[in-house]
Amino acid sequence: MDLPPITELIPHRGRFLLLDRLVRLTDTEAEAVGRFGIEDVEGHFPGRPIVPGVLLLEGLAQTLAAADLARRRGKGEVPGTPLLTGFEKVRFRSPVFPPAEVVYTVVLQGERFGLLTARGTSRANGVRVATATLTGTVVHPS
Repeated sequence: MDLPPITELIPHRGRFLLLDRLVRLTDTEAEAVGRFGIEDVEGHFPGRPIVPGVLLLEGLAQTLAAADLARRRGKGEVPGTPLLTGFEKVRFRSPVFPPAEVVYTVVLQGERFGLLTARGTSRANGVRVATATLTGTVVHPS
């Protein structure tokens, strides 16, 4: 199956687009990849740069947005703007040192009152580096 370019699904651009490509997309799961170079985290622990945890979480949020918007598009719904509404049960398990390729996986768990819930995992070099439960929604223009 041909997967759409990430920029066809989510509105993020420039420095705020943390995903390079989708690698898997089903009705209940999405997996995306993003790369971090030393220049991307310059100044975050000079001399020993580390990818900030917030960027690992944002990569998960963007993966959730891509999964949700693709799912909605498949149902014929009008696209809107994806918004993150929360993180829970966040755990950082290992630091990520650039250069690194991070694989973001989200598993959709359900939707209630317009909020989509998913479980997310970030991995670098095959090692689980962050996990979280995410919630998000899509806002439509009024």
